[in-house]
Amino acid sequence: MIPTCMATAILLIAATAAAIPPPIYDFCPVVVEVQPDALGHFTYTGDTCDGDNLVVDHDCPVWTQTHGSEDYFAIALDSGASFTAAVSHEGDAMLMVTAECIVYGTMFTCLAGSNTTGPGGIESVTYVNDTGDAAVVYLVIDTEDTADCGGYAMVLSVHGTVPATTTSWGTIKRSYR
Repeated sequence: MIPTCMATAILLIAATAAAIPPPIYDFCPVVVEVQPDALGHFTYTGDTCDGDNLVVDHDCPVWTQTHGSEDYFAIALDSGASFTAAVSHEGDAMLMVTAECIVYGTMFTCLAGSNTTGPGGIESVTYVNDTGDAAVVYLVIDTEDTADCGGYAMVLSVHGTVPATTTSWGTIKRSYR
């Protein structure tokens, strides 16, 4: 027979162990929002060496676990719209399109990915929003490990409806005063 105080201690230890929360991977605060021009083009230069490593687990078949630095981009797409991103990278870049910028103890969903060239190559990925609704997806520029980080130039083209802002004639007139 287990003494009462020992049974309470065992129960307390078991309850404490079960209460450990799953890891949270969140790159939402550091996302760069893609703002394409009227023709749907967006260019960006950056450096993955100053990025984070927050996409540590994913279901992308084009590469396995990565421990390199990453940069993140949010792309708003209407239903049926698509984008193509081409990234020339000094290191060895890998591209992944995911549906979320935060996960709680689970893997990031891989909607599309590319890891076809080596260091100094140009990686390209295309994604079509076939969900039936407008959606925001995230492009992750990742590297195999920290030694593969480096500068990059990205050219992104949105095909389909490009989000636009509206303004009044009064606002336009005031800008010329």
